[in-house]
Amino acid sequence: MDAAPDGSSQDGAIDAPVDAPPDAPPDAPPDARACFGSSLVAICLAEIPTQPLTLSGTIDTTMDASCTQSLAQSDGTSACVIAATSITIDASYTAIGTRPLVLIATDSISITGTLDVSSTFARTGAGADVAPPCSVLAYAAQQGEDDTGGAGGGAGGGFGTPGGAGGTGDLNTSAAPSGTGLGGAAGGPQPAPTVLRGGCPGAPGGDGGQLRAPGGRSGGAVFLIAGTAITIDGNVFASGSGGPTSQSGNPYEQGGGGGGSGGMIGIDAPSIAITGRVVANGGGGGGGGNLVSGGLGAHGTTTSYDQLASGGTGAPSSNSGPGGTGGLGAAVAASGGSGGDGDCGGGGGGGGLGIVWVDGTVVGAARFSPAPTAH
Repeated sequence: MDAAPDGSSQDGAIDAPVDAPPDAPPDAPPDARACFGSSLVAICLAEIPTQPLTLSGTIDTTMDASCTQSLAQSDGTSACVIAATSITIDASYTAIGTRPLVLIATDSISITGTLDVSSTFARTGAGADVAPPCSVLAYAAQQGEDDTGGAGGGAGGGFGTPGGAGGTGDLNTSAAPSGTGLGGAAGGPQPAPTVLRGGCPGAPGGDGGQLRAPGGRSGGAVFLIAGTAITIDGNVFASGSGGPTSQSGNPYEQGGGGGGSGGMIGIDAPSIAITGRVVANGGGGGGGGNLVSGGLGAHGTTTSYDQLASGGTGAPSSNSGPGGTGGLGAAVAASGGSGGDGDCGGGGGGGGLGIVWVDGTVVGAARFSPAPTAH
């Protein structure tokens, strides 16, 4: 054994131990990440995606077969997750069902078409009409009071901003019970969300002696997460439905149904470029009835970002209250409008705004309603 000049052995300084580990592998490429998300939605994928996806048509989030995996949330609910290396929406893609939708791309998400989780009379957006906390008395939209001379309108659902109060019916106290038919108290706003969830429904109108108009559905919920970039040149909509009037039969003196609130849209990526529309507006309240139905409330916008959802007209040839307008936040975050009062049925209140949640910095001439909340 050769000695070092100072007499010590050179083996310890030069020879590597026989069990030394090999050199560490290079850093994994960005598309091999397994965990994504941050402040509100965080998930580790069970399998790393290997293929891109182009999405179109309609997905029902209630069915597990539609999803890559499920995301359990802290409130006991779950979300439907779809993951790919990249996700493109260049046509129309609509999500319905009981669970919110989460889209994850290890690389990028591009939307030049329309991603829609809004509700209408014909469909319920993905994850809409959450039970608690929407059903908690302090935040829930209240039903209109029953009155055979003119029932009160249901209140609009609230989420990011309050819904509108329902209008009062039977102003001329023409029938039992004595006095007027009070409109429902406005719903919301809700506490800051801790999970991905849709908005809150409008409340039913009061019964005028024959039947009750239901409340409108809220907008649903969707969260977009990408490892590198999200680009939205098209539309993402999560608006609430308008307030209904009669379902069938005689709408005699009924109050209009409240409009549903907007839902929730989340966006999370290192690079976010938006020149399109990101909208979660409230629906308009339904009009009060007499011997015929009042007009239906308009749905929250699914065509523009600054289109106010109008309330339904009061029943023709009578003094029935019109529905309130839905909330719109293109310039100022607005509550839903109050329903109108009338000698016959009161109008339903309009739904409040939803929430746009952003993790990251947005560049581009984005058109938001409501304005996004940065995290």
